[in-house]
Amino acid sequence: MFKKPFNKTIGETRLCKVCSDSFHTFKPRYTCNQCLNAAQKIIEQKKRARTPKKEHYPFDNYGNEAGSRFCSIRTALSNAWKEYRKTGDKSYVIAHYDKQLKEIKGNGIWQWIWDRKDEATIKENKPKTRNMIEKEVPDTRGHYEY
Repeated sequence: MFKKPFNKTIGETRLCKVCSDSFHTFKPRYTCNQCLNAAQKIIEQKKRARTPKKEHYPFDNYGNEAGSRFCSIRTALSNAWKEYRKTGDKSYVIAHYDKQLKEIKGNGIWQWIWDRKDEATIKENKPKTRNMIEKEVPDTRGHYEY
């Protein structure tokens, strides 16, 4: 006659269409958890294979090198801003920023930061969604005809 609706509180015992084992589910689906997880794992591996792995951060974080380096940068920046507040001269702050930019460009941090920022990679990693059609509609607020 007619098909009964799926009862989510009790669930059903079904046969998997992939491996033909029986499984109990609370959601109306036709594959067991093992087959579903395997299919999802394959999809994720294909997504990861498209883009190569990003290189590791240029400074190792196992020692105290990165922490001491950023601490010295923070104190130098703080001193630059204190000097600016006292004298009102921006040259010390600008010199500090120029020195930091030269340092990060020289030791590879700049390249590491901008590694995934090129247009081709951004376009490739964007989710593929269907764009909604936007119509140009004139603004008619406040225009009343009596």
